[in-house]
Amino acid sequence: MRAIAPLFFLASLLASGLLSACGGDDDETRPSLDPSDAGSPPGADDGGTSDAAPDVRPPFDGAAPEIACAVTPCMKRIVAGPTHYCAFGSDGIVRCWGNPSALGDFAARSSGAPGASPVVIDSVGEIVDVGASALRTCVALADGGVDCFGKDTPSPTRVAVATDARKLAIGDDRNCAIGATGELVCWGDSDATGKGDTTMSLEGEKATAAVISERAAFAVGATGALFSWGADPVMLGRDTPLSADWTPDRVAGLGATLQVAASDRHVCALTTGGRLFCWGHGDNGALGLGSIRTVSTPTEVLFAGPAWPAQVAVALTHSCVRMTDSSVACWARVNTSGELGHAERTGVYVPTRVSLPKPVAAVATGTGSTCVLATDGSVQCWGDNSYGQLGLGQRDGQRHYVPTAVVFP
Repeated sequence: MRAIAPLFFLASLLASGLLSACGGDDDETRPSLDPSDAGSPPGADDGGTSDAAPDVRPPFDGAAPEIACAVTPCMKRIVAGPTHYCAFGSDGIVRCWGNPSALGDFAARSSGAPGASPVVIDSVGEIVDVGASALRTCVALADGGVDCFGKDTPSPTRVAVATDARKLAIGDDRNCAIGATGELVCWGDSDATGKGDTTMSLEGEKATAAVISERAAFAVGATGALFSWGADPVMLGRDTPLSADWTPDRVAGLGATLQVAASDRHVCALTTGGRLFCWGHGDNGALGLGSIRTVSTPTEVLFAGPAWPAQVAVALTHSCVRMTDSSVACWARVNTSGELGHAERTGVYVPTRVSLPKPVAAVATGTGSTCVLATDGSVQCWGDNSYGQLGLGQRDGQRHYVPTAVVFP
């Protein structure tokens, strides 16, 4: 079994009871933890508590590394849905690959199996943002409109309620868009997160980011406050009635939030001080807390130095972070499809480095798969390829735990 280097603070493992964690794969041999990898957790004063010694790392800088294009076409940004991905090129072209149902008519343009190799998303206008759900892709355009395509509407179709959209949060039943002035508008019908065309109030704050999952939604306000609403009290991170709560309210116990990511089971938020907090249902081991446990309030994921977590991506199956040293760490209870980037089927309950050939500018996660955008503009993916989400030109049921380059048209 290969050596695995967890980034988690060793003392927290003993406190959280990793050695007695329970779950479907508890009888399997788990990677051992090397005490030499332990380090002090973050000590920035931005929410949460820590009794550890002061942090010895350099000041946190959450800015993404600059991409120095060394490939053609050169990718500048990557977006994930559960079973497909899209990437923005430096040439202004968006290319998507994966589940053909989520790509609509564009899937047929693939060179191999429909959707299994990247296709150009054209004839819709200048794209400024992309949002992806299980069976749909939406694009925010420079004219402020939103076009969606996928299983129900194979051809790009204009969404009537979204105006002046700049950022998208797309779900299976309900969607949200942030306008140029920070107005957060949602549409669609969900018993969990709201119905009808609604302008969401964030206590007078403008929205800077939003994400939406099956039973919970989140938005970051201009001051860094994180707001939640929905019908899953475990995921909302605050006191809430047992019935659906469609009114955004502040998540408790967090400082200013830099980024939020959510799956249908858990949530992770990165603060402006470089601290990562996760909460929600822990059955998939994706909270990074050292064991299988469910927590309903933000709980800090601890990292050893010298790097800080700088960007977080989560999926139903696992979670990953891009670190300030351009490395990537992932964690989950199991590694069924190789989504954690190592050969063993056993998972890791703490952030563990993935061996990658190039420094990374961004990481994106789908259900059972992971892609990274390297600082040279290339994209590598690994994990599940049953929908063609690795961009290999074919679909298969094999475990692809070794990162493979995506070839773009």
